[in-house]
Amino acid sequence: MQLPVFQTMGEILDYCWARRHVLAVHGAAPVGVISLINLGLWLMGIDIPFVSLSNVAMSFVGAIIVLPFTVTWYRMIILGDGDLAKRPVFSYSAREGRLLVWQIIIIIGMALFAGAGLAVLNLAGQIFSGPVGQFLQSVLLLAFAVSLIASLCRLSLVLAMAATDRPVDVAEAWGRTAGLGTRMAAIFLLSVLIGAALVIPLLIIVVFVSSIFGAVSESLGEDTAVLLAIVPSAIGSLMTLVLPTTLFGFVYNRIAEQMGSGGVHTSHALAHTTHTPTPETAPEEEPAKDVDDVIANLIAFMDGKPRETAEDTRELVDGFFSQFPMPGEALLEDFEAGGVPCRWVVMPESDVDKVVLLLHGGGFSAGSLDSHQRLAADLSAVCETRVLMVDYRLAPEDPYPAGLDDCVTVYRWLLDNGFKPGHIAIAGDSAGGGLTISTALRLKDESVDQPACLVAMSPWVNLACDGETMETKAKEDPIGSQETLLRAAQDYLKDDDVRDPLVSPIYGDLRGLPPLLIQVGSREVLLDDSRKLAVRARADDVQVTLEEWPGMIHDWQMMADWLTDGRRALAGIGTFVRHRLG
Repeated sequence: MQLPVFQTMGEILDYCWARRHVLAVHGAAPVGVISLINLGLWLMGIDIPFVSLSNVAMSFVGAIIVLPFTVTWYRMIILGDGDLAKRPVFSYSAREGRLLVWQIIIIIGMALFAGAGLAVLNLAGQIFSGPVGQFLQSVLLLAFAVSLIASLCRLSLVLAMAATDRPVDVAEAWGRTAGLGTRMAAIFLLSVLIGAALVIPLLIIVVFVSSIFGAVSESLGEDTAVLLAIVPSAIGSLMTLVLPTTLFGFVYNRIAEQMGSGGVHTSHALAHTTHTPTPETAPEEEPAKDVDDVIANLIAFMDGKPRETAEDTRELVDGFFSQFPMPGEALLEDFEAGGVPCRWVVMPESDVDKVVLLLHGGGFSAGSLDSHQRLAADLSAVCETRVLMVDYRLAPEDPYPAGLDDCVTVYRWLLDNGFKPGHIAIAGDSAGGGLTISTALRLKDESVDQPACLVAMSPWVNLACDGETMETKAKEDPIGSQETLLRAAQDYLKDDDVRDPLVSPIYGDLRGLPPLLIQVGSREVLLDDSRKLAVRARADDVQVTLEEWPGMIHDWQMMADWLTDGRRALAGIGTFVRHRLG
């Protein structure tokens, strides 16, 4: 599933037209409600002329009625069609609720501003009469309309940003949207023209039909005109369903680009926050290699080695990461937790009452206690906790859900042995990052208390492998490729659905999950999936931090001996976990 962010007006029109069936289904209810209100007013004998202040007031009432459905459209614009099937129309997250409130405020402000503008225009018409007065009124009307549209378009974006915590401060949001109001106003005017193209022929039909009935009876002609006028009024109301949220979707990625921190981390529409690690967070010693040296080392290590079977991959993974020696002060203990092989890794000065549950990566078919024990030692040092590694069952011998079952079993073992949920963090890299989210989802399904936080390092959370960066980053990623990932996914899934949330958490309902830290490198084919996971989490009210590390490759945290950014990333994880574990 590609997330629909827009670069051009044409993309918006194409996107809306391709989803016209969704608009028809979700727009039918508000249009029907507004039409019934208009019909009821007519039956009660309340006259609302087509062009009047009372009609304008009714338009604002109609817009507010439509607003709950604009949240659904907004959800689709940002998240894609799939979310519509998983969330009822009137089921809002807290951020969506705030967005709804802001939209109502915008409509009320628009009504007040429009009323003031009409008063000024009427006053000008009274002061200046004749052709001069008419010309002045026309100029004032045009200037008023342009400034109103541009200002309100920008305001709608500012308040939507504040409602979705990007950024929270309204003043900052106003500063970051400089120049965007005019661009949004252009789309607004285009929408008005499209709406006029739809409504004007209907009005012509209204006049024509009412004139026919008027020839028979004057009252019958008037009644017919009122009834038929409800139709263009309903279409105008339907436009308010599409307009504000489509505009927001159009500039969503542009705003995110403006919110980057000086280019240190690439910002993206799907990122909730952008974190810039500082040099003070890394140890003082310098690495022996830069990232290009690491890539060359990876390629040299894999050169000529077989990679046809799962066993070949396991030997490669264990062999490469065994280059990084364990600290001499690390304490290791192998045992079984609920029948699952595990290993305690503890560095000095760790709080033994707190634990990071580490789920190793390896494409669900490789990785082991040995390959990831150095990462466990590093996490124990920076998080100041014990680390419990899980030797879960691997595919293809034991496909899904065997590995996930083992991870849940070990978490339950921790609870049964006196560890408090608030003193547990779950962390994982690559496939283990996906298992981290899947484990939390399974715990939610089983009504088990959630851990204090989750850490996903270069996570693999979409086994459909259809993210945009699968292609755009293919030449930059020395580790992952769409072909190898699809093969690993087939070994893990067998006949299970690739879009099962416990397989691909990107499709899951993440509401109720604990705070989440996502770290991903800019050279990874999995970059797009991390971005999508972040926006899914944000929409589901999960506190999420997405860190995009420029120039970094998959699982660079495991190569902290060589990479300064590896040590910085680990230090950031330590800060995140210590803060959540208390």
